[in-house]
Amino acid sequence: MAATTAGAAEPPGLETQRREIEALLQNHDLSAGDSWYLLERRWYEQWKEYVETGDQNSSSFPGQIDNTELFEELESYRLKERLVENEDFVLIPAEAWHKLLAWYSMVAEQPALERKVVDLPSTVKVEVYPVEVFLCLHSDMENVLTAQFSRVDSISAIQRTMRTQFEVPESAETRLWMKSSDTSCERLRNVQISVLDSCLSSGMTVIMELRNADGTWPSSRPQIMRNSVEEQDSYKGQPGVCGLSNLGNTCFMNSALQCLSNTPPLTEYFLRSAYLDELNFTNPLGMKGEIAEAYADVIKQMWSGRHFSVVPRIFKTKVGHFASQFLGYQQHDSQELLSFLLDGLHEDLNRVKNKEYIELRDAEGRPDQEVAEEAWRNHRRRNDSVIVDTFHGLFKSTLVCPECNKVSVTFDPFCYLSVPLPVSKERVMEVFFVSLDPTAKPVQHRLVVPKAGKVSDLCAALSQATDVPANQMVVADVFNHRFYKIYHADEYLSCILDRDDIFVYELSRGSVEEDGDEIVLALYLRERSHYRDYGSGSSYGTSLFGHPLLIATPRSQCSQETLYQLFLQRLARYVRPIDPSEEVEEEEEADEEEELYRSQTNGVSDDEGEDDGEKPGPSKRKGEGSESEVTQPNNSTERAEEGASNSEGVAGCSREDAPPPTGSDGVDADAEVPNAVDGTQAAERQPSDEDEDGEEEEEKEEKEGGEGDGEGEEENEQATPPVLSQTNGTPRGSAATPSARSSCSPFRQ
Repeated sequence: MAATTAGAAEPPGLETQRREIEALLQNHDLSAGDSWYLLERRWYEQWKEYVETGDQNSSSFPGQIDNTELFEELESYRLKERLVENEDFVLIPAEAWHKLLAWYSMVAEQPALERKVVDLPSTVKVEVYPVEVFLCLHSDMENVLTAQFSRVDSISAIQRTMRTQFEVPESAETRLWMKSSDTSCERLRNVQISVLDSCLSSGMTVIMELRNADGTWPSSRPQIMRNSVEEQDSYKGQPGVCGLSNLGNTCFMNSALQCLSNTPPLTEYFLRSAYLDELNFTNPLGMKGEIAEAYADVIKQMWSGRHFSVVPRIFKTKVGHFASQFLGYQQHDSQELLSFLLDGLHEDLNRVKNKEYIELRDAEGRPDQEVAEEAWRNHRRRNDSVIVDTFHGLFKSTLVCPECNKVSVTFDPFCYLSVPLPVSKERVMEVFFVSLDPTAKPVQHRLVVPKAGKVSDLCAALSQATDVPANQMVVADVFNHRFYKIYHADEYLSCILDRDDIFVYELSRGSVEEDGDEIVLALYLRERSHYRDYGSGSSYGTSLFGHPLLIATPRSQCSQETLYQLFLQRLARYVRPIDPSEEVEEEEEADEEEELYRSQTNGVSDDEGEDDGEKPGPSKRKGEGSESEVTQPNNSTERAEEGASNSEGVAGCSREDAPPPTGSDGVDADAEVPNAVDGTQAAERQPSDEDEDGEEEEEKEEKEGGEGDGEGEEENEQATPPVLSQTNGTPRGSAATPSARSSCSPFRQ
């Protein structure tokens, strides 16, 4: 700064000048931040000689202040190197300098050599040689300016100087970099610290970087192809509608960022750059402001409206640096990251630099409003940030001593709450309703029932949809075309899974009531294919199809003829009476196949068949080629053969509506009754079911998931009942004898 050339003021007497200057030199101690001035020693010694003579006309008059001998060159006024105090120059305090300048003025165009007192780690001294640095913009590294700054000057002083020199508008967001060599650059994050604390020394370069319009920084923008840059620069979207790229299992981080990004008070705070004035670099609990700056960069990119998506790689790196549990690319909990991020932002932006100790008081009967306000004031005395303003609140905590009954009320601050998700008290179930009307198709219903309800609640809900009384409904679980379980009305719905096939059957009142006079039988549909099942030794292969039925009949009318007609009536939608001519042709075809089978060398002879009779299964007798057999208590063998003939008639009925199973030439419907009549169990088994049971074993294990009674069920699965057998219940995936699941049937016998 050049000194003024105006004439000096009228000086006081020489003795007065000497006393005033000497008093200032003797009584003025060095204090950090004070200004002192360099004065050429030759001029100063001449001035001392002049004032000591007491003669204002003395030839020793020093004239204007002249520091020419201290400069290396007069064009740049650079101070000479290695000048020595009291040999080349003297230091005088600012007050003494201003007095001398007022009395004698200074040579034109010569700057005053003002120097600051700096507090170094070991001593306090006047900074004779300030820090001389080079200044430039990131966008124009060729245009370099030279400036000098004291070691006690703040980095913000350098920033203001650069804004002025390079005409950077105040609204532009900038950041500074310190370059010590050709390749090493370090970010000057805290602009409030001094040049000395930032380790900025002479010869270094300070680079100012301006944020791009899309929220990115030129130094951190990824190197991509030119055409991609042009496409991205031309994109204009809605601010905030921006995706976050997955860096590898970082969806937990992206979800937390999107949630905070759509919190208006917090986002507006970062978009208007209010965080720059509140960054706390000295908080030992914080992250030196790095988390807040990294988060601000992501938010400004997302809300610039110039990106389809943002890659938060720098933010991910910063998070991993301060929280090692988030290093790498493993999956983590989003709530855990959100908790860390809110705490980190709060400490980085905490307006309280020095936290004081606060002793908490108890309520002591005071009103809650007063206690809450006091607790909030105490909390703000240690924690004051935009996170506290936006997210913090108070919990009221009440404790009662069980011995003295003293009540203690406190208000505790919180930042985030773990709120349980609302649990639905209702459940949607899909069931199939089978009406008593044989011409009506089964109808699927979606019912809303209590989650902790019972089967009776399911029947009540279905009753409202069908107008059928709930006490005339039976709920059954059907698996693999069989009844797996028939539920009691008082059983809980929790035992029914969503994947179960639930059928609800309408029955007459007399069959459901305990004192009713009807018995309920289960009807299975079995197809007979026109090929031999050589592995089982039976004449034809059979397998179940369709869904089973429940049929109620008076206990006094359980004869085979009556049951047969009842079955035909119940299956009226699916079957028609067989034509006698078709039955004769079918028997002739069966005889031809039997002769062809016996003529083959690998066929089973009659002797072998007799040996097979020793194995579990129906005994060999007249009419063994029939499809089904009925075992009735107290009936003769002739009655059983008659039942076989009648059952063969059912097998010959064709189905019009039901589709034929894959791989069969013809489909026959057999009626199989696994429920017992008067408690009588099946005494015989159908050999043709053995292969089918082997296939069902795997399905049963998958359904039941190893319920613990596997051994008993495996034995029962190997022996399926006849087509018109009399059992109490059948486990899912099998046609077992009643000893396996007799408890599955709620019906009175």
